[in-house]
Amino acid sequence: MIAEEKISEVRERSSIVEMISDYLTLRKVGRNYLGLCPFHSEKTPSFTVNEEKGIFHCFGCGVGGNVFNFLMRYNHLSFPEAVEQVAQRYGILLPRWDRSGVKQDPEEKASLYRLNERAAAYFHEMLFGSSEGERALRYLEARGMETRAARRFYLGYAPSASPGLAAFLKKEGLSLTDAVRLGLLTEKGPDRYGEKFLGRLIFPIVDPAGKIVGFGGRVIAEGLPKYLNSSETPLFRKGFNLYGLFQAKEGIRELDRVVIVEGYLDVLALSQSGISYAVAALGTALTLDQVRILRRFTKNVIALFDGDEAGRKAAARSLEVFAQGGLLGRAAFLPEGEDPDSFVRSHGRQPVEAMIDQAIPLADYYFGWLEERYGKSLEAKGQIAQEVSRVLALVQNPFERDLLVRRAVDSLGIREELLRGYGARKAMPATPAPGRVALGLPAPGREDLAESFLVVLMLRFPSVAERVGPQLEVEGLLSPKWKGIVQGILMQRKEGGGVDAARLVQGLPQDQASQITALMLEGERVPEAEYEKVMEDCLFFLQRRHLREQEKELRRAIRIAEEKKDEKTKKERMLEWQEIAQRKRQLERARFAPRIESR
Repeated sequence: MIAEEKISEVRERSSIVEMISDYLTLRKVGRNYLGLCPFHSEKTPSFTVNEEKGIFHCFGCGVGGNVFNFLMRYNHLSFPEAVEQVAQRYGILLPRWDRSGVKQDPEEKASLYRLNERAAAYFHEMLFGSSEGERALRYLEARGMETRAARRFYLGYAPSASPGLAAFLKKEGLSLTDAVRLGLLTEKGPDRYGEKFLGRLIFPIVDPAGKIVGFGGRVIAEGLPKYLNSSETPLFRKGFNLYGLFQAKEGIRELDRVVIVEGYLDVLALSQSGISYAVAALGTALTLDQVRILRRFTKNVIALFDGDEAGRKAAARSLEVFAQGGLLGRAAFLPEGEDPDSFVRSHGRQPVEAMIDQAIPLADYYFGWLEERYGKSLEAKGQIAQEVSRVLALVQNPFERDLLVRRAVDSLGIREELLRGYGARKAMPATPAPGRVALGLPAPGREDLAESFLVVLMLRFPSVAERVGPQLEVEGLLSPKWKGIVQGILMQRKEGGGVDAARLVQGLPQDQASQITALMLEGERVPEAEYEKVMEDCLFFLQRRHLREQEKELRRAIRIAEEKKDEKTKKERMLEWQEIAQRKRQLERARFAPRIESR
């Protein structure tokens, strides 16, 4: 967790033009900078960066946000990682707290990363530069592994006798106590340390930013456990990392898909064959955090399962994790008795990619699996409905929930109302972060064109916010989907007199951030001489719409009173209706009456 004031400091001290120029070529055009968008293919630059507001927006694909949004999307970083990258560029120290609330020293964390890097270098040298490492190289060769793949993934070897790594780290002047914290050594007594990965092939585990966070070790002879991973450390949490993701980033970006397998050697074998977008879940069932990490890279996630009963059960159960993580996912199945490593070595790349291309939606597989498990009786359909509803309760996105409901109805013949009712009751809306306004900004359409134009004016001209802001809130002229953004603007105006565009979009979903940046940049095109007229036109439209809605409600109330023969209520509503109708006529006369200029 990074303190809010530190996030603000990093954002305010950074230059969005400088940061984005590290990745793109930008040229100044008027008050903005233009370049070719990195997020879609284009020949005419539509990617716009505004230094003053601290935002970017592509008018071709619609992506937008602040400097953190750019780095998160381009480098597939989490929000804290993006903040850290900007802070590092501008020499800002970031105190951090871990999940237990303990403050972390950034210099201490850097030293731990350094220790892991040196340990990886030692293991790598032992594999390729020692006599004992030759045994591990022969094992890799027997598994069909080429040297280039072993070097690309920085594989290593831990000697089978002590002292090995401990002596190396001591010679390097590194802390052996920290090496114990990182799970590289074991402590046997005062100033006595033992090796953890004895006689094992070493697989460094690298985070998406390229930092080594942990290690996996595999025996090459007899011994248990076959695999030994780093334990939970200040740098490594098993369920938060994916093996091979750093090496697969470019392949995922290029092909817009990722395939998940089970083991280290599966990833290496697929990568070596040319399937450059494979990652592994570190030997455990896929976790929600791993799904969320993958979602930063692509929405096209294919899980490659073994074809046996255990693999098919794992595929069915994985839908829950995918759904909760905001992805529907697809599943492909290997022939029984095969794993990705053995299959690609026996059959080559093309059959594996054909299998991936033909992967079926996990939801479709899940519904079929439920029918196999419970049957097709009426009683079975009730049990299946409960199972499906339990999964629906995990889905936050209403569009994805709707898609799952429709598939369940088509596949299983369950009544749609039953699933929708249960899913709507159980699904919990996402909770906005404390102190932030949930904006819920829509794409402007004909029905909310006046509101979108008014927001543009409020973002650019302080006088518009001062004049119409309170009026909009008090009179209820805004539709619910626009109230949040107006409240956010008024809050910032009240706090500091201006709207910090980069702050306004921070922490919002990508689509909302993109829409707001578009409005901010479009607002630059409104001539100052015309903004008051545009404001009046927008207010007139909203006031008229509000009065029409009141009229509609009163006509409905009058009709109900007539049906109930309630003359008193009918008379009261008629008087109210006449008053609203009069206000509407006055509004229209004032709007269209000729204006007399004082001489």
